[in-house]
Formats: sequence, C-alpha cells, structure tokens
Amino acid sequence: MSLDSTLKSQTPPRVLDSVFKITQRNTTVGTELYAGFITFLAMSYILAVNPAILGSIPGMDKGAVFTATAIASAIATLIMGIWGNYPVMLAPGMSMNGFFKGMLLSSSVALVWHEALFGIFLSGVLYLILSMTNIRKALIESIPEDLKLAITVSLGLFIAFLGLKNAGIIVANPIILVSMGDISNPQVIIAYISIFIALGCMVRDIKLATFISFISAIILTVLADVIMGTNNAPIPDQFFSMPPSIEGSFGKVFDFSNLTTDKMFDLLFIVIIFLIVDFFDGLSTIIGVGRDAGIIDKDGKVPNARSALVADAGGTVIGSILGTTSITAFSESGIASSQGAKTGLAAVMVAGLFALSLFMFPLFSVFSAAMVAPAMVVVGIYMIGRLGQIQWEQKESRIAAFFTIMFTVVSFSPANGMAMGFISYAFTMVVAGKGKQVHPVIYGLCVLFLAYLVML
Repeated sequence: MSLDSTLKSQTPPRVLDSVFKITQRNTTVGTELYAGFITFLAMSYILAVNPAILGSIPGMDKGAVFTATAIASAIATLIMGIWGNYPVMLAPGMSMNGFFKGMLLSSSVALVWHEALFGIFLSGVLYLILSMTNIRKALIESIPEDLKLAITVSLGLFIAFLGLKNAGIIVANPIILVSMGDISNPQVIIAYISIFIALGCMVRDIKLATFISFISAIILTVLADVIMGTNNAPIPDQFFSMPPSIEGSFGKVFDFSNLTTDKMFDLLFIVIIFLIVDFFDGLSTIIGVGRDAGIIDKDGKVPNARSALVADAGGTVIGSILGTTSITAFSESGIASSQGAKTGLAAVMVAGLFALSLFMFPLFSVFSAAMVAPAMVVVGIYMIGRLGQIQWEQKESRIAAFFTIMFTVVSFSPANGMAMGFISYAFTMVVAGKGKQVHPVIYGLCVLFLAYLVML
C-alpha cells in the first residue's frame, strides 16, 4: 500500500476531527499537513523580504522585524486555523510593507516608523471591531467594487515599481525622471533572469512563481559571488541561533512623545488606507480560498466569517505591537486548497513552521532588498490582474480607476492615488445625476481626503 493511500485510509484522531471537521469536509490529516508544508515553502520568502524592506527604514532593526514577522505570522495563522478553521495563512502583506517603506522614505508623511505603526494598530483595532459587528456588511457594501479593484491594482503597480527600483532595473534620471538601469550590472541581470523565470512559471500555471523567483535570485546571487567575485550574498557562519531581540520595537507603537497635532492627518490617512486594503484584501482571500476548498457553498454564505476576519484583524493588532506592518491573509493560501486542504489544520502546520523559523535568522538575514525585488515584481503582476475586472465601459468607474492608479504611480504614493480616486468618483457620480447612489461613507471619506490633500 502506498503512503498516499495509507494517509487517506487513516481515521483522524477524535480531537482533531472534532476541532477541524476533517471527516465532515472529506479530507485527511496527511493531506492537510502536506498542503500546509508546501504552502509554508511558498510563502516563507516573507521572512526574508519583510526584514529586508522594513529593515532599511531608519530606526527599524532588521533582526527585530524578522522576529516580529515570524511571531505575528505564527500567532495569526494559528488563530485562523483553530478558530476560523480555514486553510488560510497570514503574514505581513507584501504590498503594504512596500507602501509603508515608500511612504516613510519619500517623506510623503511626517510620521516616523513607530508612529506610522500606531496608525496600523488603530486600523487593526477598527478592523477587529468591524469584524465582530454587523457594521462589516455596511462597509463592504459602501465602497464600489471598481474602487476596491483600482486600489488593489494601484498597490500592485506601486510594489512592482519599488521592486524594479530596488533591483536597479529602474534608476533615477534628472532629465527624464527615471530610466533603465545598467543591464551589465550583475544585480540587474540576476533580477531580469529571476523575473523571467517567474513569468515562465506563471504562464505554465505553476503556483510557486513568487517563491521560485525568490529562490532563483538567491541561487544566482550566490553563483555570481563565487564566479564573478561579488559579495552580495555572504554565507553566514551559522544557520541557527536564538531569535533576535525585539526589545527595540516591541510596544514602540505606544510612544507618543513626538506625535504632534500636525501629524494627525497623516495618521488618519494611514488608518483609512490600511483599514480598507486589509479588510477587503483579507475578505477576498478568505472567500477565494474558501470557495476553492469547498467550504463556501454555491449560496455564497461564508461559514465562520466573523472568526476568520477576527483572526485577520487580530494579526494586524499583534503585528503592529511587535513591530511589523499589517498581517493579512496571503494569496499563497490558494496553494493549500489546490493541494487538497479543506480545514484549519493546514494553517496550524504553517503556524508551527513559522515558530520554528524563529531560530533561522542567520540564514534569512543574508537576503538584501535587491534579492527580494523580483518577488515584489511578481506580486505586482498578480495584483494587476484585477484590472480586467473593472467596468471600463462605465465612465464614472473608468475615471476613478484612472485617477487612483495614475496618481499612485506618478506621485509614488498609494495614499494620494486613493484620495484622488474617491474624490473623482464622488464628483463624476454627482455630475452624472447619480449622487444618491453614492454611499454616505464615501462622501465622508472624500471630505477627509480633501483636507488631507490641502494639508499635503
């Protein structure tokens, strides 16, 4: 008898069957654990990417970010697995950590890193409250689907542009703003090759494209060090160690010593944008994976929706306190469902592996922003796929989407893009005589966005 048939023929332990409904959902313990392991491999790049991105922000320690990432991801994914019983894994969102870095380094806000994290903390608290009440339904229905899609696309372009910049593929040019980088640079060559390897995986429907682009960049960088004498991936003296301390970041979100009144609009904007993106991004991932796993029926009802969203929101609260950007449901969770996972046991497996990774910081610490840049570009390619779902034939949607995406890219600020998107949407709807179709929440946000732009 093969190992696969042996796993499928095993009766799950009573405790596991009771908690995860393994028999009821027609799966096995072996299938769930295997799917969880494969999914962790696919999303483990976040343990290198997040510290590389956030660790380059003045004041943020790379080691502390690594520890915060591993702990927050483990806790949030464990809550999702046990309480929500979904094969959905959580970690710091790739688009939002890039946005966080770009926002702080471009000086588009006056906040320092821990003050910006406080904004994320507040967005997580609001998300948590919304998830536990029926208000979440009203919020979901208030923002038009086309605006949600435009925000996702704009963030995808933003994170891809940041990745191209980190890789040296796009460089500053004082005459024409930006231009192509030096293709003879080994770092740029490696980025190009890694991106095209990922593109090949995407075309062949290989779901590990992001992970493969990350791994290929690592391997090629090491080979360049050996063959060409570069020193971009120094091999650490050891691969295992105790987790780096988070003393310098833990609880810093509650340091209000320099949080003055002139920073309130910036803080409020961070709360709004992270709340909107995290809420709808998390919800869409949960629904998508739930449908793929057969948890959500044809009637569209989402079992344990409150528990799943609470796990998503709770992860953001925990992560911000520990010292990392918002925790969100990872799209790579779709790999788990594609491997047959139908319960939260797969998520528990991933949570355990995140906890074990705490002791592997020396291995993950060698990765630079340039090495993870191809993965950022791949994430952008995935996110821009939502572009085709926008109703371009409707002028109001077309204008709002254009302003959201265009201003995000040209001003290098998703905040500016979202502000212009909401304002232009409300304006065009009123001019078209459809003002009553706009939810009052949208008008309220437009007032805040206008005040933000005036202050900016």
